[in-house]
Amino acid sequence: MVLGHMERDGLIAGGFPTVAQPINLIGPAEFKRGDVLGLTNNGVYVLVDSTADDGSQNAIGIVCDDITIEDETIVVSNMYIKGEFNRRFLQFGGTDTADTHKRRMTEISLIIRETRI
Repeated sequence: MVLGHMERDGLIAGGFPTVAQPINLIGPAEFKRGDVLGLTNNGVYVLVDSTADDGSQNAIGIVCDDITIEDETIVVSNMYIKGEFNRRFLQFGGTDTADTHKRRMTEISLIIRETRI
């Protein structure tokens, strides 16, 4: 890997610029690039799930990189807070789909697109 270079894997779609911010993830947990996150009232990031009632029912970002946290530590990672993303590379909690969260995500500049990749 070359510094400053990212291989395209299909998650990023279109030309709308992506913006990411650092976040603290709490373990034990496993996150995958493309996981759509919600934030609980307790400040814990989890997969967004529309059936939740703890704040995490609202999408707020997308995980940038795969990360596994083995124990109850806090690890700094990154999440996209703006950009265009391929719906087929997004993962949600419960039985949610991109259609479940598309309106909310569009409102916060997380644009969901259908691409051929």
